[in-house]
Amino acid sequence: MVHIDSQPLPRQVWLDRYTKRTTRLLSALALVYLVTFSIQSIWPDPGAPWYFWLQVFANLLWLLFAIDLLFRFIMSTTKRHFFRKNFLDTITVVIPQLRALRALRAFTSGGVLSKKGLLSGGAITTAALAVLLVVWVGALMVLNAERDAPGAEITTLGIAIWWAFETITTVGYGDFVPITGVGRSFAVLVMFAGITVLGVVSATLAATLVKKGASSAAPADSPSQQVLRELEELKAMVARLEDRLSWVEPPTNGSARNSGPASPSQS
Repeated sequence: MVHIDSQPLPRQVWLDRYTKRTTRLLSALALVYLVTFSIQSIWPDPGAPWYFWLQVFANLLWLLFAIDLLFRFIMSTTKRHFFRKNFLDTITVVIPQLRALRALRAFTSGGVLSKKGLLSGGAITTAALAVLLVVWVGALMVLNAERDAPGAEITTLGIAIWWAFETITTVGYGDFVPITGVGRSFAVLVMFAGITVLGVVSATLAATLVKKGASSAAPADSPSQQVLRELEELKAMVARLEDRLSWVEPPTNGSARNSGPASPSQS
């Protein structure tokens, strides 16, 4: 006899509730970190007190993300594919420099900026915002890696953003390239992230166009419409029969008796 353990089910339900309640908070904190990360990258001043405290906040936020990921892994009943299903959270914990990409959670299901998720409702708008976020974060990461390197080409915010757009769209003019190992590693991540997000945008747009085309052509030939047409035809037929029967006078009793066939004696 096979024994089915029902104990993991309540734990998974509790974990789902925890995730639903904390997703918005964590995505909001990630957006706050995005702002602080942008300030540190655009106006770097490691000797300033404000820069130090922003760095402390970044480290504490990374620690919070790591604890959240570890806690959800321990409580999960499906540990085998946990990290693959939570790839964004995992990569931002394993590589702390990518913490700013955690702000993408704001556009996914349950995120603070999206109630319906990346692939529903306003999917094209949220995916476009995600593309801009990848461009912005990628530009800042490469700028931080390249700014002080000897012979570096990506040394200003404008050049970094231009390079990020070139890279994410796979144009690759080659007018500006990272020269450091860290900068090139970040460039590879921007390439993969860009291809993924742009693929989501293209797939969503194609699905939307197909759905609109199907909704405009399908109703005329759908089974439900055929049934409705047949019902309308039956109603019209019944109405015609009732109209014809209304002109027929019901026979009287006398006429009914006299209208019968003649007996042999009468003939």
